[in-house]
Amino acid sequence: MGSLPMSIISMNSNKSQTSTFILLRHGEPSDNVLSEKIFRGITDNVLTKKGWQQMSDAISKSVYIEKVDHIISSPLKRCYDFAENLSKTHSLPLEITEELKEINFGLWEGQSVQSIKDNEGDRLNKFWQDPLNNTPPEGEPVLDFQNRVVSCWNKLLMAQSGRNCLLIAHGGVQKMILADVLKMPVHAIHNIEVPYACCSTFQVYYNGPDVLVTLKSHINLDSKYGSIS
Repeated sequence: MGSLPMSIISMNSNKSQTSTFILLRHGEPSDNVLSEKIFRGITDNVLTKKGWQQMSDAISKSVYIEKVDHIISSPLKRCYDFAENLSKTHSLPLEITEELKEINFGLWEGQSVQSIKDNEGDRLNKFWQDPLNNTPPEGEPVLDFQNRVVSCWNKLLMAQSGRNCLLIAHGGVQKMILADVLKMPVHAIHNIEVPYACCSTFQVYYNGPDVLVTLKSHINLDSKYGSIS
């Protein structure tokens, strides 16, 4: 397979240990049953029955899940509801982290892509072509989103050394973390597929002041539902 994708950050510690971080995207949300794609972002929809099953199947198939001793979740319902249920079922501590929310699409939140295309087609095209320099009206700039997520990720790595954590979050969050570990430019994150209930698993090595992060797997464990975006 060659050298492993990795990233290194500094950490003021003399610890020498390892951790596993499983990053799980939420399952199908309730608005996904509509025929039109929407800008979901921070719109707070719950999971459908299918979405619950997608996440349950993904968890049951992960070879790393038995190691988990801590759950960290976005506060949005499509993540938190499942995280809370899992926490209670397995008597695991649950931490809610605001910084793991999806990107905020501003005035486009909750609107269909087709509606934005019909009313703001030029602006939408510029956003698709160059999201770094074309933020939706009153939305969160992509670079601000990246800084929020990566800063949170690095803090979690340092705070959770020696633990095995399940992070339940969103497609955009997962892509930003993958891009950070793989040293990818932020404009390339759309080249990463993160379907519903997709798992990215990272091995983290703590050695003195350094933290080494390697990507062990990135897979849609819930294959019977296909690659839904």
